[in-house]
Amino acid sequence: MTTQAPIGAGPPIDDRYDEFLDGVRRTFDARTVESPTLFTVDTGGLFDEFLGALTPELAAANDCGTCRTFMRRYGGLVLVGADGTTKSALWSAPGIPPSYAHAVAVLADAVESRPIASVFRSSATKWGWAQWGPWPHLALDPAAHLVHQPTALASTSQYVATKNADRETLERAIAEFPAAIAQRAVALLRTETLYRSDAILGAGQWFLALHQQLAGMRGRGAAAQRRRDNLVWLAAATAPAGFCHVKSGMIGTLLSDLADELPYDSVKRRFAEKMNPLQYRRPTAAPTATMIARAEQVIAELQAAGSLARRFATLADVRPMWARKVESRSVGGVFGHLVPAEKHRGGGDLDIGPVTITWTKFARTVLPEVDRIEHAVPTAATSYGAMVTAADPTAPPIVQWDSPTRRNPVTWYVYVDGSPPTQWGLRPGEHRDVTAVVPHPATWYVADDRTAREQSVLFALAGSTDTTYTKGGGFFPEFLASELHEIRKTLEGYAGEAVIAGKHEAEVCGLLMSKSRSIGHTFRVTSAGIRTRYTIDRWD
Repeated sequence: MTTQAPIGAGPPIDDRYDEFLDGVRRTFDARTVESPTLFTVDTGGLFDEFLGALTPELAAANDCGTCRTFMRRYGGLVLVGADGTTKSALWSAPGIPPSYAHAVAVLADAVESRPIASVFRSSATKWGWAQWGPWPHLALDPAAHLVHQPTALASTSQYVATKNADRETLERAIAEFPAAIAQRAVALLRTETLYRSDAILGAGQWFLALHQQLAGMRGRGAAAQRRRDNLVWLAAATAPAGFCHVKSGMIGTLLSDLADELPYDSVKRRFAEKMNPLQYRRPTAAPTATMIARAEQVIAELQAAGSLARRFATLADVRPMWARKVESRSVGGVFGHLVPAEKHRGGGDLDIGPVTITWTKFARTVLPEVDRIEHAVPTAATSYGAMVTAADPTAPPIVQWDSPTRRNPVTWYVYVDGSPPTQWGLRPGEHRDVTAVVPHPATWYVADDRTAREQSVLFALAGSTDTTYTKGGGFFPEFLASELHEIRKTLEGYAGEAVIAGKHEAEVCGLLMSKSRSIGHTFRVTSAGIRTRYTIDRWD
């Protein structure tokens, strides 16, 4: 602003206040352009330090209640670097006019020397008041990725409180389970001798990587400890859902067993018992009256928003890694999925095989060149399943891999003990066309799945539907967003009775193949006039 001179004095002094405000905004925009992960330090006394670093005249002109409020709410914002150091999100002397440069440098030093007090998130689209009365003030226009979107499950303040609690939980886990134990756990998980070990390998690798990052911190004393603490804050704020709850999760069970030096057979047995699909991430205790009331409230909100309504997926809902080419001619009727006999022979197709192959090699070397895939339908029950999605694609997300900014509400269900092919409209001994090969929805938008848990694919089969389906299967507890953890018992009961819509329009039903289940499935693959019989005997 331009300072106002008293009556009879000389002309007002141009303090280049507008340039100061613009410099603060440019610093903030530049430093937060990629990361939405902000923290705040205690801002007590910060505004007084700012005033104290100005000339008396400027201090008097800047002693403003609006700017003091801004400083209290936003002046302590920091980012955490890979080395654990904090950097002020607002204060940087370069680019600031000389009249304010020293004060900004003082603010930067003060903020960056204080410990982190909390994760910071705000749902406001304006931070501060840029204009209050006739005067401009300190204020920010945060980019969209910095604005938190509250949900029916959690307000912004609840989200922040949860993240802060995650940091405390993670600190305790780091102290209880040292790096050596974490390293043993990850090594054991990588042997793939534990049932469904891939489901928690990602959590184990993440925890071990954090240990290694902390161990690599150089220096001693308070400064080094501060950097270490900052890295834990950053890890907690950016962790995949549930990863901070090390002790209460399956990775905690494994870590505890290894710390107690249990024999391998005991470790393996206990792990398998808890990883049983009928037990894993499913509530064991009856809900309290308070939990029931809370669940009913949240479910009512979710129902009103349309989040709980599910329908069977179509091919348009999924992201296949391979899809059958659509022929120009249309084939209708009940038997439209069947191909005439002369087409089955492929004219001059050359039959070879059988070839035994791993899934990873099949996906890497065979799938990219395939013209047609047919599933050799077995006689015995096996892992057939179906993909489902949100009935309302605009409804608020409820599954872990869905988000308001990148929608992906697709899940799938499979029968724990398998299901017979006839249940899915398949005839044992036939070769049914594969319309698409679809990886697990959790992996669709991540080049390297951080959870490392969903190593599975579904072969969608032409004309296949779950003919005996009546209810349930819309979602399972282990798929739900972490905010729903507290009411998963009630939600599981709801999902068990709810009916998935669109049974007869389903297009993504078929054979589920995963690393944690027995494989041994056979396919007839046509490519460039050669038809090869492949048996996929293992994952990799």
